[in-house]
Amino acid sequence: MIKLVILDIDGIMTDGRKYYDSSGLCFAKTFCDKDWTTIKRFRAIGIPVVFLTGDPNINEKLANNRNLHVIVNRKDGVHTDKSEYLESLCEQYSCSPDEVCYFGDDLFDIGIMKMVKYSFCVEDSPKIVKQHVSRIVPSLGGNNAVMKMFEILEDERKIPRVDYTELMPKIYDLDKKEVF
Repeated sequence: MIKLVILDIDGIMTDGRKYYDSSGLCFAKTFCDKDWTTIKRFRAIGIPVVFLTGDPNINEKLANNRNLHVIVNRKDGVHTDKSEYLESLCEQYSCSPDEVCYFGDDLFDIGIMKMVKYSFCVEDSPKIVKQHVSRIVPSLGGNNAVMKMFEILEDERKIPRVDYTELMPKIYDLDKKEVF
Protein backbone atom coordinates (compact mmCIF):
# COMPACT_ATOMS: atom_id res chain seq x y z
CA MET A 1 0.00 0.00 0.00
CA ILE A 2 1.06 3.55 -0.67
CA LYS A 3 1.69 5.71 2.40
CA LEU A 4 3.04 8.89 0.75
CA VAL A 5 2.49 10.69 -2.56
CA ILE A 6 5.11 13.11 -3.84
CA LEU A 7 4.17 15.34 -6.76
CA ASP A 8 6.15 17.48 -9.11
CA ILE A 9 4.02 20.46 -10.08
CA ASP A 10 4.96 21.98 -13.44
CA GLY A 11 4.02 19.52 -16.17
CA ILE A 12 1.88 17.44 -13.80
CA MET A 13 -0.52 19.87 -12.09
CA THR A 14 0.00 22.31 -14.98
CA ASP A 15 0.51 21.82 -18.70
CA GLY A 16 4.05 23.09 -18.22
CA ARG A 17 3.37 26.49 -19.75
CA LYS A 18 4.39 29.62 -17.88
CA TYR A 19 3.38 33.19 -18.59
CA TYR A 20 6.06 35.83 -18.22
CA ASP A 21 5.90 39.59 -17.73
CA SER A 22 8.16 42.12 -19.48
CA SER A 23 10.80 41.76 -16.77
CA GLY A 24 11.13 38.05 -17.54
CA LEU A 25 9.41 36.80 -14.36
CA CYS A 26 6.73 34.16 -14.41
CA PHE A 27 3.42 35.60 -13.26
CA ALA A 28 0.88 32.88 -14.12
CA LYS A 29 0.29 29.18 -14.73
CA THR A 30 -2.87 27.17 -15.33
CA PHE A 31 -3.85 24.39 -12.91
CA CYS A 32 -6.54 21.72 -13.16
CA ASP A 33 -9.07 22.07 -10.33
CA LYS A 34 -9.99 18.37 -10.32
CA ASP A 35 -6.39 17.62 -9.38
CA TRP A 36 -6.71 19.86 -6.31
CA THR A 37 -9.79 17.91 -5.28
CA THR A 38 -7.90 14.68 -5.86
CA ILE A 39 -5.13 15.86 -3.53
CA LYS A 40 -7.83 16.33 -0.89
CA ARG A 41 -9.04 12.80 -1.64
CA PHE A 42 -5.57 11.42 -0.94
CA ARG A 43 -5.38 13.35 2.30
CA ALA A 44 -8.92 12.39 3.32
CA ILE A 45 -8.03 8.70 3.07
CA GLY A 46 -4.93 9.28 5.19
CA ILE A 47 -2.24 9.55 2.51
CA PRO A 48 -0.13 12.71 2.81
CA VAL A 49 0.80 14.63 -0.34
CA VAL A 50 4.09 16.51 -0.64
CA PHE A 51 5.05 18.85 -3.47
CA LEU A 52 8.66 18.67 -4.65
CA THR A 53 9.20 21.55 -7.04
CA GLY A 54 11.84 23.82 -8.46
CA ASP A 55 9.62 26.93 -8.35
CA PRO A 56 10.09 28.94 -5.14
CA ASN A 57 7.60 31.58 -6.19
CA ILE A 58 4.20 30.55 -7.50
CA ASN A 59 4.31 26.84 -6.55
CA GLU A 60 5.59 27.34 -3.01
CA LYS A 61 3.05 30.06 -2.25
CA LEU A 62 0.23 28.05 -3.77
CA ALA A 63 1.13 24.95 -1.74
CA ASN A 64 1.30 27.02 1.44
CA ASN A 65 -2.17 28.44 0.70
CA ARG A 66 -3.43 24.87 0.31
CA ASN A 67 -1.77 23.70 3.57
CA LEU A 68 0.46 21.26 1.71
CA HIS A 69 4.01 20.29 2.57
CA VAL A 70 6.24 21.74 -0.13
CA ILE A 71 9.95 21.34 -0.74
CA VAL A 72 11.67 23.62 -3.23
CA ASN A 73 14.75 21.99 -4.66
CA ARG A 74 15.93 25.13 -6.47
CA LYS A 75 16.45 28.15 -4.26
CA ASP A 76 18.97 30.97 -4.49
CA GLY A 77 20.22 29.69 -7.84
CA VAL A 78 21.14 26.26 -6.46
CA HIS A 79 19.40 23.23 -7.95
CA THR A 80 19.56 20.01 -5.92
CA ASP A 81 18.59 16.54 -7.07
CA LYS A 82 15.09 15.62 -5.91
CA SER A 83 16.29 12.18 -4.85
CA GLU A 84 18.22 13.83 -2.01
CA TYR A 85 14.92 14.47 -0.20
CA LEU A 86 13.52 10.94 -0.27
CA GLU A 87 15.25 9.59 2.83
CA SER A 88 14.15 12.47 5.06
CA LEU A 89 10.60 12.35 3.66
CA CYS A 90 10.38 8.62 4.34
CA GLU A 91 11.60 9.23 7.87
CA GLN A 92 9.19 12.12 8.42
CA TYR A 93 6.18 10.15 7.10
CA SER A 94 7.18 6.76 8.58
CA CYS A 95 7.38 4.90 5.28
CA SER A 96 9.89 3.23 2.99
CA PRO A 97 10.60 3.98 -0.69
CA ASP A 98 8.50 0.88 -1.47
CA GLU A 99 5.48 2.73 -0.02
CA VAL A 100 6.05 6.00 -1.90
CA CYS A 101 4.40 7.14 -5.11
CA TYR A 102 6.18 9.83 -7.14
CA PHE A 103 4.59 11.61 -10.11
CA GLY A 104 6.87 13.68 -12.36
CA ASP A 105 7.42 14.52 -15.99
CA ASP A 106 10.93 15.81 -16.64
CA LEU A 107 14.62 14.98 -16.43
CA PHE A 108 14.81 16.48 -12.94
CA ASP A 109 12.45 13.73 -11.73
CA ILE A 110 14.34 10.66 -12.95
CA GLY A 111 16.63 10.35 -9.90
CA ILE A 112 13.79 10.03 -7.42
CA MET A 113 11.67 7.97 -9.82
CA LYS A 114 14.37 5.30 -9.84
CA MET A 115 14.30 5.13 -6.02
CA VAL A 116 10.58 4.63 -5.33
CA LYS A 117 8.41 1.61 -6.06
CA TYR A 118 5.55 3.55 -7.67
CA SER A 119 6.63 6.16 -10.22
CA PHE A 120 4.36 7.79 -12.74
CA CYS A 121 4.67 10.27 -15.59
CA VAL A 122 2.23 11.84 -18.05
CA GLU A 123 1.90 10.95 -21.74
CA ASP A 124 3.72 14.09 -22.89
CA SER A 125 6.84 13.38 -20.82
CA PRO A 126 10.11 12.95 -22.74
CA LYS A 127 10.93 9.40 -23.83
CA ILE A 128 13.90 9.25 -21.44
CA VAL A 129 11.56 9.89 -18.49
CA LYS A 130 9.13 7.21 -19.65
CA GLN A 131 11.98 4.69 -19.59
CA HIS A 132 12.35 5.19 -15.83
CA VAL A 133 8.75 4.96 -14.62
CA SER A 134 6.52 2.12 -13.58
CA ARG A 135 3.43 3.67 -15.24
CA ILE A 136 2.46 6.28 -17.79
CA VAL A 137 -0.79 8.01 -16.85
CA PRO A 138 -3.10 8.37 -19.88
CA SER A 139 -3.20 12.15 -19.65
CA LEU A 140 -1.29 15.22 -20.66
CA GLY A 141 0.16 17.38 -17.91
CA GLY A 142 -2.42 19.75 -16.42
CA ASN A 143 -5.32 17.71 -17.77
CA ASN A 144 -6.65 15.76 -14.75
CA ALA A 145 -3.37 13.84 -14.49
CA VAL A 146 -3.38 13.53 -10.69
CA MET A 147 -7.04 12.48 -10.74
CA LYS A 148 -6.28 9.75 -13.29
CA MET A 149 -3.29 8.53 -11.27
CA PHE A 150 -5.52 8.32 -8.18
CA GLU A 151 -8.02 6.20 -10.10
CA ILE A 152 -5.27 3.85 -11.31
CA LEU A 153 -3.99 3.42 -7.76
CA GLU A 154 -7.51 2.88 -6.46
CA ASP A 155 -8.38 0.35 -9.18
CA GLU A 156 -5.17 -1.57 -8.49
CA ARG A 157 -5.84 -1.48 -4.73
CA LYS A 158 -2.62 0.40 -3.98
CA ILE A 159 -4.72 2.87 -1.97
CA PRO A 160 -7.95 2.29 -0.07
CA ARG A 161 -11.26 2.74 -1.84
CA VAL A 162 -13.44 4.87 0.45
CA ASP A 163 -17.15 5.51 -0.10
CA TYR A 164 -18.13 9.00 -1.20
CA THR A 165 -20.39 9.58 1.81
CA GLU A 166 -17.53 8.83 4.21
CA LEU A 167 -15.03 10.89 2.22
CA MET A 168 -16.93 14.15 1.70
CA PRO A 169 -16.98 15.44 5.30
CA LYS A 170 -13.18 15.04 5.42
CA ILE A 171 -12.79 16.80 2.07
CA TYR A 172 -15.01 19.69 3.19
CA ASP A 173 -12.95 19.99 6.37
CA LEU A 174 -9.70 20.16 4.35
CA ASP A 175 -11.31 22.65 1.97
CA LYS A 176 -12.14 25.05 4.85
CA LYS A 177 -8.43 25.32 5.71
CA GLU A 178 -7.34 26.41 2.23
CA VAL A 179 -6.88 29.88 0.80
CA PHE A 180 -7.95 30.23 -2.84
